Amino acid sequence: MSKATNKIKMRKRTLLIVAIFFAVAASAFAQRGGGGQGQGGQRPDPKVQAKTTADTWQEKFGLSDEQHTKVYELLVASAEKRTAKMTELRGSGTMDREAMTAAMTKMQEDQDKELKKIFSATQWTSYETWKKENPQTQGRRGRGGQ
Repeated sequence: MSKATNKIKMRKRTLLIVAIFFAVAASAFAQRGGGGQGQGGQRPDPKVQAKTTADTWQEKFGLSDEQHTKVYELLVASAEKRTAKMTELRGSGTMDREAMTAAMTKMQEDQDKELKKIFSATQWTSYETWKKENPQTQGRRGRGGQ
């Protein structure tokens, strides 16, 4: 074989190795969730998430600035309680899904009781209607895209 043929074979082999490396790296990145909110990725900052939600609700339900502040504070406190409770349940070692679901449902009900105190009757009705029309916003998102 000539040197030129060997060079071409070496280049093809190197190119194949590089292509395999990138395919494996891309697959691993996709599995990890890409560092975003996917399964295994970073969770969003509760304060940022609470602000986004409070801002959205202010626009959607016509909250006053005072209501917006109260809703934001409630959402941050709820997120902190939820995180603490989930950490506690995971730390128990049982990973009891039913207990986690029951705890999350109870915390959502408690949060809604507090929201009802903040919202006007009209805002509360709008919120309840919106919640029924958008069940995915109540923590029942699909896996991998939360």
